[in-house]
Amino acid sequence: RANTLSGTYEVTVKTQRWTRTMSMKYTESRLNRKSFAEITSPKKDAGNRFLLIGSDMWHYVPKIQQTIKIAPSMMLQSWMGSDFSNDDIVKESSILHDYTHKLLGTEKMSGMDVYRVELIPKTDAAVVWGKILYFARTSDFLPVKQEFYSERGELRKVLTCSEFKTIGGRLIPTVYKMQPAGKDRYTIMEIKDISFNIHIPARVFTLQNLTRK
Repeated sequence: RANTLSGTYEVTVKTQRWTRTMSMKYTESRLNRKSFAEITSPKKDAGNRFLLIGSDMWHYVPKIQQTIKIAPSMMLQSWMGSDFSNDDIVKESSILHDYTHKLLGTEKMSGMDVYRVELIPKTDAAVVWGKILYFARTSDFLPVKQEFYSERGELRKVLTCSEFKTIGGRLIPTVYKMQPAGKDRYTIMEIKDISFNIHIPARVFTLQNLTRK
């Protein structure tokens, strides 16, 4: 896993009645637990920006030119009307830092041998899930699927990872599909371009950058 990354993503929300696509730039410093995301299209959504510093998150809304602090209770809410939550978009590194990990064994999935790992939140972690089941290929440890459970043990949604390609000099899944449990809708996030371990200026992860004109 890289210490920093920066890339462009395409996000498509698919329901029975409509389909909506957005483009996004995303930058992350995993060592500092900071990330910054900005919607670049379509025009009506462009300029929406999201900043994470530690466990604090802000959303800049260009239509009203205001910054909204995302409370912990809002982290499970939909991000830009998609099936990804605010937590999903900005807290990828949380899986490493905020959970204990237990190897449950191996199994077959789509013809691949995968590890099944149980993630339980640490007592002091500011996380929203009661448990995550994480499936990774035994050959290279790349993620295949994640199942997200509530504190009551109810399956809430499933993330599947596919289209493994060498991009930015690394073999990674480039398509991520998030689907709520029991729902006939889903959101696909596709990596279009990405760079790893690059220098990211400190000003990127600031409130000034979040609200820039």
